[in-house]
Amino acid sequence: MGFTKYEIRRGDTLESIAESNKLTVGEVIDFHNLHCGTTNFIIGNKLPIHLQYLFLEEKSDEEKEKALADAEAREYEQKVRYRCEQFNTTKLEDRISFHCNTKKEYTVERNLLEGRAKIKLKEYLYKINPENLSLAIEAVKELEFDKENVIFDLNKDNTIKEVANFSEIKEKWERFKPKLASSEFYRQVEKINSKAAEDIIKGGGLEFESEANLRKTYDKSLLYHVLFNDYDAHKKRKKNDILKFNSQIFVNIPVELELQHSIIKEDDYFVEYRTVGTLLKDKIDHSVLEDQYNKFYKPIIEYGFTEYNYDYRIRRMIDKKTGVIVNASALMKEEVKNNYQFITQFDLKQIEY
Repeated sequence: MGFTKYEIRRGDTLESIAESNKLTVGEVIDFHNLHCGTTNFIIGNKLPIHLQYLFLEEKSDEEKEKALADAEAREYEQKVRYRCEQFNTTKLEDRISFHCNTKKEYTVERNLLEGRAKIKLKEYLYKINPENLSLAIEAVKELEFDKENVIFDLNKDNTIKEVANFSEIKEKWERFKPKLASSEFYRQVEKINSKAAEDIIKGGGLEFESEANLRKTYDKSLLYHVLFNDYDAHKKRKKNDILKFNSQIFVNIPVELELQHSIIKEDDYFVEYRTVGTLLKDKIDHSVLEDQYNKFYKPIIEYGFTEYNYDYRIRRMIDKKTGVIVNASALMKEEVKNNYQFITQFDLKQIEY
């Protein structure tokens, strides 16, 4: 049996090496450990820091394709395809000032035994008003596909534990940066405000700086929020979960919601869960909200600050046999009552794989 000696390069992960050689991670580890010395063993699913070379099995392209397909079928035994549609709307009083409709299609594969999930963005469509904002979306569209080709290690409660292929995604960001800096969107921003343009690159650098930072990005996305969460209403809880995030209307204002899970209906085949979030108003300094409102919104709206609210609702329909979410919907509405609203409506449905 032939083999090649692969020199490990900066940014390499077991996943990226396996993918580029049309092998599975399991095959890479097993073959390497069979041919390396004891001190170069790979234990777990990460490359040891001291390791300089990997022993990889030599296969023909045809053998690699077949072996990869067979192994992935075993590694990720549950495979689902989803289509998602999201509407983001901003209203000043009752007038729509911004609207964006996004459609995406994903494959979601799970290794149920090891608690691992692989998500890949397949299609990305959008309509936005004002239309001139489409330049910003086009500038980072390629990065969106890179970022949403992700592998998660999951906790037992179905929440995201770790981005397993973080190093690979970070390397893609580094390769993407020059493209972003040469985009029409970046050049237009740079003409108006060079510091703002620099901040775009810095913001991306911060997002990909660490695995924890990147994980926060996925936590903000409704697809991952709907799929990877502890939403089982049958589960007995000592206390309600608290969801924490930052306001999208106000700057650096933390928001806390108390979540309650309930069963809408259930039969022999499906169960439908509802999650409702109640705003913890005592955790917010409303005088700070009013100060920011007076600074940023009152000059446009003219009416004074009223009342801050947050509406959070998610519905999930689960196939009881497989545990797969077959459809779901989410509504997030943040508002200063009667004056300003930021509304997100998200819908997900399973389609044929």
